[in-house]
Amino acid sequence: MSNKPDGWGQRLPGLPDGPASDGTQSDSGVLAGISRRHFLQATGFAFIGTMMLGCSAVSEEEALPYLEQPEGVIAGRSDLYATTCGSCAAGCGMLARSRDGRPVKLEGNPDHPLSRGGLCAVGQASLLGLYDSHRLRAPRIDGKPGDWALVDQAMNDRLDKLRSGRARVRYLSAPVTSPNKRARIDEFLATFADSRLVQTSPVSHLPIAEAHGLTHGVAVVPRYHFDRAEMIVSVDADFLGTWVSPVEFTAAWSSRRRGDDLDRGFSEHIQFESRMSITGTKADTRLRIAPGERTVVLNQLLLHVGHLAHRSVGQIVSRPVASVDEGRLKAIAARLWEHRNHALVVCGAEDLQAQTLCNALNEILGSYGETIDLGQPAHQVGGSEAELSTLMDEIASGRVDALFIDGLNPVLDFPGGSDLAARLDALPLVVSFAPYEDETSVHADFICPDHHYLESWSDSENITGITSYTQPIVAPLGSTRQVEESLTAWTTGTVVAARDQLLARTGGNPSRFDQLLHDGFGIRELRGNTGAFRPGAIRGAAEAPGHAIELVLYTKAGMPASSHAFNPWLHELPDPVTKAVWDNYANLSPELAERLSVEDGDLVRVDAEGAGSIELPVLIQPGQHDGVVAIALAYGSVLSRRFEGVGPGWIERKPTVGLDGLVGTSATPLLALEDGRRKFSGRPVSISATGGQRALARSQDYHSIEVPEHLAPEGGLRRPNVQETTVAALLDPHSGDHAVEHHGGGSLWPVDHPFEGHHWGMVIDLTTCTGCSACVTSCQVENNVPVVGKDEVRRNREMHWLRIDRYYSGSGGDLDVAHQPMMCQHCDHAPCETVCPVLATVHSAEGLNQQIYNRCVGTRYCMNNCPFKVRRFNWFEYAHEDEHENLALNPDVTIRSRGIMEKCSFCAQRIQEAKIVARQGGRDVVDGDIRTACQQSCPAQAIVFGDMNDPESAVSRAIGSSRHFRVLEEIGVRPSVGYTSLVRNRPEDHESPHHGE
Repeated sequence: MSNKPDGWGQRLPGLPDGPASDGTQSDSGVLAGISRRHFLQATGFAFIGTMMLGCSAVSEEEALPYLEQPEGVIAGRSDLYATTCGSCAAGCGMLARSRDGRPVKLEGNPDHPLSRGGLCAVGQASLLGLYDSHRLRAPRIDGKPGDWALVDQAMNDRLDKLRSGRARVRYLSAPVTSPNKRARIDEFLATFADSRLVQTSPVSHLPIAEAHGLTHGVAVVPRYHFDRAEMIVSVDADFLGTWVSPVEFTAAWSSRRRGDDLDRGFSEHIQFESRMSITGTKADTRLRIAPGERTVVLNQLLLHVGHLAHRSVGQIVSRPVASVDEGRLKAIAARLWEHRNHALVVCGAEDLQAQTLCNALNEILGSYGETIDLGQPAHQVGGSEAELSTLMDEIASGRVDALFIDGLNPVLDFPGGSDLAARLDALPLVVSFAPYEDETSVHADFICPDHHYLESWSDSENITGITSYTQPIVAPLGSTRQVEESLTAWTTGTVVAARDQLLARTGGNPSRFDQLLHDGFGIRELRGNTGAFRPGAIRGAAEAPGHAIELVLYTKAGMPASSHAFNPWLHELPDPVTKAVWDNYANLSPELAERLSVEDGDLVRVDAEGAGSIELPVLIQPGQHDGVVAIALAYGSVLSRRFEGVGPGWIERKPTVGLDGLVGTSATPLLALEDGRRKFSGRPVSISATGGQRALARSQDYHSIEVPEHLAPEGGLRRPNVQETTVAALLDPHSGDHAVEHHGGGSLWPVDHPFEGHHWGMVIDLTTCTGCSACVTSCQVENNVPVVGKDEVRRNREMHWLRIDRYYSGSGGDLDVAHQPMMCQHCDHAPCETVCPVLATVHSAEGLNQQIYNRCVGTRYCMNNCPFKVRRFNWFEYAHEDEHENLALNPDVTIRSRGIMEKCSFCAQRIQEAKIVARQGGRDVVDGDIRTACQQSCPAQAIVFGDMNDPESAVSRAIGSSRHFRVLEEIGVRPSVGYTSLVRNRPEDHESPHHGE
């Protein structure tokens, strides 16, 4: 293995003994931040108390070191352990950083063949789920706490009766990607005469598999190779945001979008979509379509590509597309044909006909076997939608005797949830493995809480032939039990440890098992079936329906499922597109909002034909189709009720949620069932203003990169903080449009700072940055950044050290979008340093702009003098009273108190740790030893950090790029953070390249 940091291990020595016999957790020590004021208060009271007590007995607590230090354990030093992220079904490779026996940070595994070192925001934030004090710590029997002996006794009695009575048993589960877990489920269900496993997910991608069963005879979701594609056409597939496996796809997509490595080629990306998605913001060409036009767009592309290939597929006749000019569709088809065998068309529609047309298009283009792999399919999306429909019908008609629910919350997330809740109460036996009391588990006879994945042993085959492994980083923090162990207890009468199950599946060889755990994954070679194309399965599209307003239900990158509703880190993460926090809303285009006479924050009622209605605030979203209202799912969960009022944990002391105590509004009542399938988009709805208001909190209220007309000279003006170029300009040796114009500027200092040793700097590639915000959450976890809540964000008091500015350019719905991460620029001539009256912000000998917390008196002069507005003032003493959640705090970073200014430190603690490790090894720090939290997490590898004094470092090479520039360089503050210009690849640019300043 390569690139393994020091301390990488396959198991964690010195684990605590785990929960006590009564199900409670023994004391493990809690790290708490103490201010100087509190320290002096405490010592003063302690002295007075001692004098008053005199000779009375005083209880004492002692902290003792190890009597015998466990092998491999060095107190105060972090170790990394390879495991697999369990926050969603994508199963990204992960490294868990453990400090003194507790996980404090999660990072991507750079050697993992799928995620390649990246980790999304949800994966980063999943650490808080381990320490969440609201997680169930013991099983529940009929709503009352119990223990596992009672559960197993009662369960086996009930199951024996079911087995003898030929009962109908159903197991409803999220996608099961673990071969070991699937084996345990199959063994358990095999003990019943009538049993079935039903796999599904809150948002369905199932028609992809069903369509391939029709067109190729292989009902699987293929593996998509975006790294092999020279041209990508996506029809409503947000593959960089939420679709199937976004971290894997981002890593692959970005590998073909390197502006300084054009020898590999630079892919062209065209996006057809109805709402503004993360993927749409990164497309070279983005075309707005209504949801009902997706099938018609694919029909027309197939028709035109078929003519070029001299092939006809099925009964395809021309259909009009109202939103896109037919000539443009012909041009796109011609470019697809030009890149045949290296093209890729993907479709995110839940429509089976659209998916079959997509498959036919890829077949003619020669994509199968090149950019699409049916021999190594993916398993993240579950089973058949028809099976789910059948199960719901069985439950409704009373034809289910026992229902086991694993990893899902169907009462909240599935259509007809309120009816389902009543039906669950009527079932003879309902068992939930949920870690919380949620909308579904409260109706269960038994709640058997599963471990958090950081407490578990498991495997995961998300892609056939690539198996990732999960190992526990800490002993269970409560009396929970892994599902696989519960199933063996109810199948054989004996609990078989999950570790022993996993060891047996890997062949029983401890050495090989340890190696797999050390690496985090294993690969086996396959010879898969690619299937034979069946043109008879293809049917042409009908004309697009002409609904006035169509509904689009989607999931946010920061809130992909309601199971994450407990997590304040994710609620406060600004949405990459809308920049809104702590809410969902009705996205409307500017034109539609004007037509309805509504503005941001106005409450509207959305009524779905033949279904329910909900009320939501309006958010006006440029670039959205004028006939669409888009609403995020996964909100309105009881798991978010904890944030009301004062509440425990890291939340501000003002109300954060609505009057019903929930964050956001559940949009499930609008979810349609059509022919037994869930229909997430295309449903006709009506919208009416209620006259009410619900103020939205957004972290950004400036959206255009263009100067307003009344301030701009004739001809318009673009702000230079985001600079753009084109592939055509980069390839043209006679064009200077790709070279960035550098602006000179005066200096605030009479002489330059000398940097004789290291001089730390950073460069961010705007071409590959997708705005996904994984870096924002990674920085928050690493640096103990507090959550402030909706009300404080509305007052522009958010505390994130790193923000991602999102800018629009263009007019009407045809917009270009740019994302720009912005943190402290560590200016060599920092204007904040000149105004601090107490020298709380100073420059280090290595170029770091340092914030000395003990000196800061909160004048905020530095914040006012910062041209980048990246300094954060701590207005309140944020609560750190929850002993469980405090265990997620990074002990290497100070907990700041009220009245302190804070900001990005370039992860100074990581710099110092790398220096110590290098010094202990008798060597110098080399390039790559230090990876900041934001850099390490980035799925696109858009961030480079290192020593600018090292001419061979990656950051020095990036600075030497002709595309490199610094924001506000003209004012002479000399930032140490730079950017490389945003590169777009559009065919029309090859004829007339331009450079947007």
